[in-house]
Amino acid sequence: MAARASVTLGLCAAAAACGAEPATRPDAGRPLAIDRVEDLGRFAEPSAVVVGRDGGLGGRLGDRLLWTFGDSFLTAANPVDGSNVLSATAGWSSLDAPLTLTQPVDGAGFPAQFIPYTAAELAQNRAAPLDGWALWPGMMIDTGAAEGLVVFQRVKRTAGSGFDGVGVGTAWVAVDGPVARRDPDDLFTRPEPLFFPQVVVDGMAYAIACDPIGSLNVGCKLARAAVADAGRRAAYQFFDGGAWQADLGRAAVVLEGVGGVPTISWNPWLGRYLAVSGRLLDSAVQLRTAARVEGPWSEPVEVAASADGASGIFAPLDPAAFDYGAAEHVALRSADGRAIVISYSRPTEPFRGDVRLARITLR
Repeated sequence: MAARASVTLGLCAAAAACGAEPATRPDAGRPLAIDRVEDLGRFAEPSAVVVGRDGGLGGRLGDRLLWTFGDSFLTAANPVDGSNVLSATAGWSSLDAPLTLTQPVDGAGFPAQFIPYTAAELAQNRAAPLDGWALWPGMMIDTGAAEGLVVFQRVKRTAGSGFDGVGVGTAWVAVDGPVARRDPDDLFTRPEPLFFPQVVVDGMAYAIACDPIGSLNVGCKLARAAVADAGRRAAYQFFDGGAWQADLGRAAVVLEGVGGVPTISWNPWLGRYLAVSGRLLDSAVQLRTAARVEGPWSEPVEVAASADGASGIFAPLDPAAFDYGAAEHVALRSADGRAIVISYSRPTEPFRGDVRLARITLR
């Protein structure tokens, strides 16, 4: 069942409680089933110069929400590298009005470059933008410091259409900050798996790396570090299928069949961990559960996309395109965990798209 809804949210009262696992877990959780899905709307562009964007990740810092966007498509050449695309922009909102963003623009309507380029990246973009660099920001982790830790993917373009992720970088941002402070070194770099810190559960930051493992299949591995050390590569341990240990080469696939990097949280309504992801080469949103963060994970329960949004998820305008980037935002779920809020990116026209929110109420 699907419906349109206003953005009225029953929120977790404290950041520490959102996603935190209870000291005692129930022996048996609720079955995973969906009662209804409601479209909450789309993020408005910050000016007429911005005609589309994707992403919609971020996180909570204090009583504010950071929203990060990957590519912002423009009607004019931007002042950063002269191209018609800005990668890595952001906005901030309140918890009770998440779609109402504070996202300053300059006098010509261009938003700020949220993750700064290095001098070498910027020079390459100006010289050959189709073979340049993109910086795609992901989740923000509240490490307990004054600034939040933002992770981002460093992406090398090839001929304007080949996109190769070569590293996971880190940056730091204060509440309502328009530009982050970038760290000089990657957290993870190819050829090692690119682990993206996604969520904090019970004082640990969990990072997920997803790569092809066969024909039309993607497998995800799991890493973790104490939340205060989430920005330090040496602090991470990797799950090998039986234990956590320091050798990345022994990391095992714990989840497969997903489209994109899933988010994982402890869900008190289900009494289980909940993974939210897209579906490979499809616009459906998938939900899975597990008794342990390492799995084993259940078969997915899916929410299909529809052209008119009747399912609660809007399909792309082009039937050959797919929605992507589905992610749960734990700070926006109901206090009991029954209603969760997800974001996803929806292509509309070529080099156009929007980011939408939906509320999924569990049965």
